[in-house]
Amino acid sequence: MTLIETVEHIAGLVYAAQLIFFGDMFMADNFKDYTSSPAAINMCKYSGLFILGMRLAHYTVQKKCTDVEVKKGMTLAAGAVWGACGLITAATWEDGKEPNLYVNFGLQVFFTAAYAHQYLNMGSSKKD
Repeated sequence: MTLIETVEHIAGLVYAAQLIFFGDMFMADNFKDYTSSPAAINMCKYSGLFILGMRLAHYTVQKKCTDVEVKKGMTLAAGAVWGACGLITAATWEDGKEPNLYVNFGLQVFFTAAYAHQYLNMGSSKKD
């Protein structure tokens, strides 16, 4: 597992824990005009659990799989997800709350770029 993958797993676990256990605080810290609601808090919990499950599945494949093409695919997928998150943040910029808006967008850009760099520099298992 690479350094960027390790850092992303740690960040993902922290993020999932925030959503599961502190969803109301997370929403209030990250969105303007947020009004607490049981539905939003429950959605945070569901989202956190899904993120946790995906993180665990991703970790398992990264640790157990030796196929370079599978790892390249996972790297490409991770970069695409981070990039899509960045696009959503940019498209809904007016709904975000400073300074977390800048931190979140910065992390999204960082992980997108890091995974793009990693993908472009990965070898191939194909024999020429």
